[in-house]
Amino acid sequence: MSAQRAAAQCWQAIAAVLTGERPEPPARPDWRADSVADWLVSLGWDRQALGERRRHCQQERLVWPDRLPDDLASGLEFARYSALLAEVRRLLGVDGLPSAIHHGPRIIGPAEERLLREVPPHSVQR
Repeated sequence: MSAQRAAAQCWQAIAAVLTGERPEPPARPDWRADSVADWLVSLGWDRQALGERRRHCQQERLVWPDRLPDDLASGLEFARYSALLAEVRRLLGVDGLPSAIHHGPRIIGPAEERLLREVPPHSVQR
Protein backbone atom coordinates (compact mmCIF):
# COMPACT_ATOMS: atom_id res chain seq x y z
CA MET A 1 0.00 0.00 0.00
CA SER A 2 1.37 3.42 -0.90
CA ALA A 3 2.13 5.91 1.86
CA GLN A 4 -0.54 8.29 0.59
CA ARG A 5 -3.16 5.55 0.38
CA ALA A 6 -2.28 4.44 3.93
CA ALA A 7 -2.66 8.01 5.20
CA ALA A 8 -6.02 8.38 3.39
CA GLN A 9 -7.27 5.17 4.99
CA CYS A 10 -6.16 6.44 8.39
CA TRP A 11 -7.92 9.80 7.91
CA GLN A 12 -11.12 8.05 6.89
CA ALA A 13 -10.88 5.68 9.87
CA ILE A 14 -10.44 8.60 12.27
CA ALA A 15 -13.43 10.41 10.77
CA ALA A 16 -15.52 7.25 10.97
CA VAL A 17 -14.86 6.58 14.65
CA LEU A 18 -15.20 10.20 15.78
CA THR A 19 -18.10 11.39 13.60
CA GLY A 20 -19.89 8.25 12.46
CA GLU A 21 -19.49 9.51 8.89
CA ARG A 22 -17.12 8.39 6.16
CA PRO A 23 -16.12 11.47 4.19
CA GLU A 24 -13.61 11.25 1.34
CA PRO A 25 -10.17 12.28 2.56
CA PRO A 26 -8.34 15.07 0.72
CA ALA A 27 -6.22 14.26 -2.33
CA ARG A 28 -2.91 14.58 -0.46
CA PRO A 29 -3.36 13.42 3.14
CA ASP A 30 -0.37 13.45 5.46
CA TRP A 31 0.39 12.06 8.91
CA ARG A 32 0.04 15.35 10.81
CA ALA A 33 -2.67 15.53 13.48
CA ASP A 34 -3.26 19.25 12.93
CA SER A 35 -4.04 18.54 9.26
CA VAL A 36 -6.60 15.89 10.20
CA ALA A 37 -8.12 18.16 12.87
CA ASP A 38 -8.39 21.07 10.39
CA TRP A 39 -10.04 18.73 7.86
CA LEU A 40 -12.61 17.56 10.43
CA VAL A 41 -13.35 21.17 11.42
CA SER A 42 -13.83 22.06 7.73
CA LEU A 43 -16.42 19.27 7.56
CA GLY A 44 -18.32 20.77 10.51
CA TRP A 45 -16.82 18.56 13.22
CA ASP A 46 -15.25 21.09 15.55
CA ARG A 47 -14.77 20.74 19.33
CA GLN A 48 -18.40 21.59 20.06
CA ALA A 49 -19.90 19.23 17.46
CA LEU A 50 -17.69 16.32 18.55
CA GLY A 51 -18.42 17.07 22.20
CA GLU A 52 -22.15 17.02 21.52
CA ARG A 53 -21.84 13.72 19.66
CA ARG A 54 -19.85 12.24 22.54
CA ARG A 55 -22.47 13.40 25.08
CA HIS A 56 -25.29 11.99 22.95
CA CYS A 57 -23.56 8.61 22.67
CA GLN A 58 -22.91 8.60 26.39
CA GLN A 59 -26.54 9.39 27.22
CA GLU A 60 -27.74 6.67 24.86
CA ARG A 61 -25.16 4.26 26.30
CA LEU A 62 -23.44 3.94 22.94
CA VAL A 63 -19.73 3.50 22.38
CA TRP A 64 -17.73 6.60 21.46
CA PRO A 65 -15.44 6.76 19.62
CA ASP A 66 -17.30 4.33 17.41
CA ARG A 67 -16.03 0.88 16.59
CA LEU A 68 -13.60 0.87 13.69
CA PRO A 69 -15.39 -0.48 10.58
CA ASP A 70 -13.95 -3.82 9.43
CA ASP A 71 -13.21 -2.62 5.91
CA LEU A 72 -11.17 0.31 7.25
CA ALA A 73 -9.34 -1.90 9.75
CA SER A 74 -7.99 -4.18 7.04
CA GLY A 75 -4.41 -3.14 6.29
CA LEU A 76 -4.54 -0.15 8.66
CA GLU A 77 -1.27 0.81 10.33
CA PHE A 78 -2.61 0.58 13.88
CA ALA A 79 0.30 2.20 15.69
CA ARG A 80 0.14 5.29 13.49
CA TYR A 81 -3.66 5.29 13.56
CA SER A 82 -3.79 5.09 17.37
CA ALA A 83 -1.21 7.83 17.84
CA LEU A 84 -2.86 10.09 15.27
CA LEU A 85 -6.34 9.51 16.72
CA ALA A 86 -5.12 10.36 20.24
CA GLU A 87 -3.46 13.57 19.04
CA VAL A 88 -6.48 14.63 16.94
CA ARG A 89 -8.74 14.09 19.97
CA ARG A 90 -6.38 16.19 22.10
CA LEU A 91 -6.27 18.99 19.52
CA LEU A 92 -10.06 19.04 19.21
CA GLY A 93 -10.63 18.92 22.97
CA VAL A 94 -12.37 15.55 23.13
CA ASP A 95 -9.65 13.51 24.80
CA GLY A 96 -9.69 12.19 28.32
CA LEU A 97 -12.68 10.90 30.15
CA PRO A 98 -16.11 12.41 29.51
CA SER A 99 -18.11 13.61 32.46
CA ALA A 100 -20.04 10.85 34.14
CA ILE A 101 -23.78 10.47 33.96
CA HIS A 102 -25.03 10.35 37.53
CA HIS A 103 -28.34 8.77 38.43
CA GLY A 104 -29.48 8.91 42.00
CA PRO A 105 -28.59 11.00 45.03
CA ARG A 106 -25.40 13.03 44.97
CA ILE A 107 -24.70 12.33 48.64
CA ILE A 108 -24.38 9.01 50.38
CA GLY A 109 -27.22 7.78 52.54
CA PRO A 110 -27.28 7.08 56.28
CA ALA A 111 -26.32 3.41 55.85
CA GLU A 112 -23.22 4.31 53.86
CA GLU A 113 -22.32 7.05 56.36
CA ARG A 114 -22.54 4.51 59.21
CA LEU A 115 -20.27 2.09 57.35
CA LEU A 116 -17.73 4.82 56.71
CA ARG A 117 -17.70 5.74 60.41
CA GLU A 118 -17.21 2.09 61.41
CA VAL A 119 -14.47 1.24 58.91
CA PRO A 120 -12.83 4.26 57.26
CA PRO A 121 -11.58 3.66 53.70
CA HIS A 122 -7.93 4.02 54.79
CA SER A 123 -8.31 1.57 57.69
CA VAL A 124 -6.30 -1.65 57.66
CA GLN A 125 -7.92 -4.30 59.84
CA ARG A 126 -6.88 -7.89 60.43
